[in-house]
Amino acid sequence: MKIQKTLIGSVLLAALTMTSCDRPQNEGTSETAPTDTLEAEPEPQALSIAFIYGDTINKKYNFLIDAQSELDAEEKRIQERVQRKLQRAEKRAQELNEQAPTMTQAQMQEAQLELQNLDMELQQFQEKLASDFRKRERELQTEYLSRVNEYLDEYNADGTYDFVLNFQSGGNLIWAKETHDVTEDVLKGLNEKYDEELRADKAEKSTP
Repeated sequence: MKIQKTLIGSVLLAALTMTSCDRPQNEGTSETAPTDTLEAEPEPQALSIAFIYGDTINKKYNFLIDAQSELDAEEKRIQERVQRKLQRAEKRAQELNEQAPTMTQAQMQEAQLELQNLDMELQQFQEKLASDFRKRERELQTEYLSRVNEYLDEYNADGTYDFVLNFQSGGNLIWAKETHDVTEDVLKGLNEKYDEELRADKAEKSTP
């Protein structure tokens, strides 16, 4: 059970250039034909693009590292809880099987009903724990995306970049100049902000 790490989708860009020419003058006359005054078309502005290596962010962003550790620990706790409940159910089933030869018909029916209930209870227990795990997984995924997008807003507060793309294995972006790579800057900023939040939270909890 791993959280999925996805950042910002890539885009395809196309530039359209336009040309114009002056209207020719009429030949055979000394008068100049009237011409319309046309405003010059503004030249297309070049887009400023940056990219980050998504795989690097996934491996080195401290929030994601902590989130994965939390999920791994929770998965282990779930497995242990299910195993303990299963062992108790198996123990009870063994007791009923040992008592079966001396049971009356009514007692046998009651034992069978009890075993069915134990099995149903175990399934519901597993489903509840799995549902809670998936819910927490989604919460961390949402928080991760929110943190990245929020930091990118801060990082690009001056409007330097029109796009920040995600370069990731198996993604749509297959090549980019390294001069557009801002991974280290973004990763450093993400970790500094997250670590600062952890220190502030720790200081708040330690305050009497």
